[in-house]
Formats: sequence, structure tokens, C-alpha cells
Amino acid sequence: MTDFARSQHDQPSLPASRAKRLLRTREAAAYLSLSAWKLRSLVADGRLPVVQADDSSPFLFDVRDLDNWAEQHKRTM
Repeated sequence: MTDFARSQHDQPSLPASRAKRLLRTREAAAYLSLSAWKLRSLVADGRLPVVQADDSSPFLFDVRDLDNWAEQHKRTM
């Protein structure tokens, strides 16, 4: 095993209470089972908020906002 693989293997996984709160676009899209294009469209339409340090920073999505969006868009058939 390489030193890198060993260091990756030895890294403890985060407990649920310490899981990532902010996700990048592709991660957030996968979380919601949407395309990254659709997710960006929701942001552009003002239907989903993002966290951004400044205008040139990448979009970061709060998992709580993603969960809230999913809850608001549930429907029964």
C-alpha cells in the first residue's frame, strides 16, 4: 500500500453530526438527483439559494436548503 493510500485509509470518517454542510454544484445535484444544469437553473430563477463568499466564488449549497427544496416539491399521485 502506498503512503497516500495508507493515509487515506487511516482517515476516520466524519460522524453524521460532522458531515459536510455545504456542497459544490455537482455534489448538490447528485444529492437531489438532478443535473448540474437544472440546479444552476433553479439558482438563476431564484428558487434555490446559494452560499457565495464573493461573485467569483463557486456556488455552495447548504444541505438544509436542499432538504427544504425537496420537501417543498414532494407530491402524491
